Amino acid sequence: MIIKLEKYQDIEKLRVNLENEFVVNLEECDLKAKERIIDFLSGLVFLKGHLKKINKNEYKVVIEV
Repeated sequence: MIIKLEKYQDIEKLRVNLENEFVVNLEECDLKAKERIIDFLSGLVFLKGHLKKINKNEYKVVIEV
């Protein structure tokens, strides 16, 4: 699943669509929003999971159950 975010407030979409593995597309975000979202994703996967950069604007999020 690919979730496209345009601003930091769009992370609410992650809660609704949260699965064990998904891709976040940040193509439409400004630099500040990208940094905040990446910080959030890093915290999300800190204990059980990982974050992998696919390309300049996409990150794969894996949450291990």
